[in-house]
Amino acid sequence: MPDYVAKRKPCKDFDKFEVKFKNCQNDLASQKLILKKFKKEQQIEEGSFFVLKGVLLLVDKVGEKQEVNGKINARLRCIFENGTESNMLLRSLAAELYKDGRRVTESKDNLSDLFVPVTKEDRETGFIYILKSLSDNEKIRSIENLYKIGFSKIPVEERIKNAKNDPTYIMSDVQIVATFKCFNLNPQKLESLLHTFFGSDCLNIDIFDNNKKRHTPREWFIAPFFVVENAIELIIAGKITNYKYDPENEVIIKK
Repeated sequence: MPDYVAKRKPCKDFDKFEVKFKNCQNDLASQKLILKKFKKEQQIEEGSFFVLKGVLLLVDKVGEKQEVNGKINARLRCIFENGTESNMLLRSLAAELYKDGRRVTESKDNLSDLFVPVTKEDRETGFIYILKSLSDNEKIRSIENLYKIGFSKIPVEERIKNAKNDPTYIMSDVQIVATFKCFNLNPQKLESLLHTFFGSDCLNIDIFDNNKKRHTPREWFIAPFFVVENAIELIIAGKITNYKYDPENEVIIKK
């Protein structure tokens, strides 16, 4: 594919897109949608809106993707709000958006755009982990579906080596139930969102360390494992803000 910035031309079927642009502008005006800094090429997908040099554009089509010198590229069909269109390359659009562009996204924190297919260019940022306590404390052992949701920059096995001496882990050994390797995202943000989601059923207990100092760990939650997994899936799908956890029935329900 020749590496040139395609010139714009009149869009002959612009009437098909007018309603989409009006709806997008209305959502921006009501702050249902907001503008954020363009961060990576993976955000350029069919149906996504951007503002380039003050003009709203819609990515209508993404052609067949090709890899050239380790870089992914594709021919796009971009429709502009002023009634023009362009078939510029994906990397050409990205370059322009980096310089003078914004992406249109939901106003609430939406982590779905942070989960993308892993490539050579991706950066591993850490691990989200789910643990089960192996405590001898009968009060803790009697709690069903008690899990710790946390984040570690190092392999989880290394992180929990000293669990029995750490009040964060309730001063006991733990069992790894699941780990999620994170790329191209802020894992602490994902962890914080999970903690907010399950916050109504957080374990409330005082733990004393080896020096008799009191601690109140805040990363242990009472919820079935499949519910925790479903919550992570909803975050990846960008739908978590539409749901809440019902601790009485141990299910995720719509708000």
